[in-house]
Amino acid sequence: MIKKTYLSSNLPVIMNKMNYYRSFVLGIWIKHGARHESSSKNGLSHFIEHLFFQGTSKRNARDISFEIDSMGGDINAFTSREFTALYIKVLDSSICKAIELIGDIYSNPLFPEQEIEKERSVILDEIRTINDTPDELIHDLFMENSFPDGLGQPILGKESTVSEITRKDIIDCYNNFYGINNCIISCAGNFEEKKLIECLEKNITAKTSNKSPVINNANFSSCLKVHEKDLNEIHLCIGFDTFPFKSPYRHALTLLNCIIGGSVSSRLFQEIREKQGWVYNIYSFTSFYYDAGVFGIYTACDRKKINKIIETIFKILKQIPENLKKEEMDRAKTQVISQILFSSESPSSIMHNLAYQELYLEESYSIEQQIKQIETVSFKELKNIASILKEKNFSITILGPISEKEIYIEK
Repeated sequence: MIKKTYLSSNLPVIMNKMNYYRSFVLGIWIKHGARHESSSKNGLSHFIEHLFFQGTSKRNARDISFEIDSMGGDINAFTSREFTALYIKVLDSSICKAIELIGDIYSNPLFPEQEIEKERSVILDEIRTINDTPDELIHDLFMENSFPDGLGQPILGKESTVSEITRKDIIDCYNNFYGINNCIISCAGNFEEKKLIECLEKNITAKTSNKSPVINNANFSSCLKVHEKDLNEIHLCIGFDTFPFKSPYRHALTLLNCIIGGSVSSRLFQEIREKQGWVYNIYSFTSFYYDAGVFGIYTACDRKKINKIIETIFKILKQIPENLKKEEMDRAKTQVISQILFSSESPSSIMHNLAYQELYLEESYSIEQQIKQIETVSFKELKNIASILKEKNFSITILGPISEKEIYIEK
């Protein structure tokens, strides 16, 4: 059962109690991510995420590692474009120990100078790894090209910006934006609610921030950008802006994504991979944010095939409103509902789902309600969304051994 309550500090806690599990997962979600950074401080949120685990007034980095292993649990964090999350997973017998540990990490980070320099080196290596991994790099380049202001900034930052971030930048950002008034807590698994709230009250320090994250409008840029690089293949991302997370069209677009390129029975996979044999992998994807959304298509191919593939992608997208079949919609609904049900079997997935709903919708929907939202999408609505997308302007990003003058595009 999903329940929302508040600590005495007014920090929201969204919980789903499931007695049939032995595990417990809790996440602290901070409403600050890559899009909230200035271009000169790009990568600051991700830097802070790393440093959370490098010591508090009570523990050093080694203590944190040994303590979580002694519980047989897992503790980690991630940064996204719109938030940063710390999370911990343990057996239900270690809940209070786990909350004390993650509460200390979140509430009392020291950001020691020597650890900052170590983590700077680690992050720079992480950025170089991405730059050497073209199927990951292409997505960063695509977002940068499509949303050049704020939203498109790389989550890890750039070598030039990460190299210049100071301890003062880190402390100021933490003090300005990481207080409980910019946070939520989500948790799922087997727990006793009263004891859980008592542990949270005791261990989450009620520090508040004086500022709220600044959100630059997500302005989509329709463009073609070719990034020449000596690779064995051409990597391609094509996409356009769609709808924010709150949009009533989100569910229809999720189904349309399955039909276009989100599964092995999808049109892109069947035509370009199975029938033509032009690529090893091709897929479409969706991302939803506070004020924007993205639909994209990724593939990698031989340079001789790139123009044929782009032409075929546009042809498939153009034809969908006219020849969409109801059986495609039914198959997509089955796929999406299955994914919802599969995720309901994982406390970690449930914790993430609760957080996303609270962050973007400010309310929670049960598994049954989420399934109903998918089931009630009509064939007419799906065709209408396909027609809207047909008129969208595209952003095209290409990475590999090819020049812009070699790309021929006719939509």
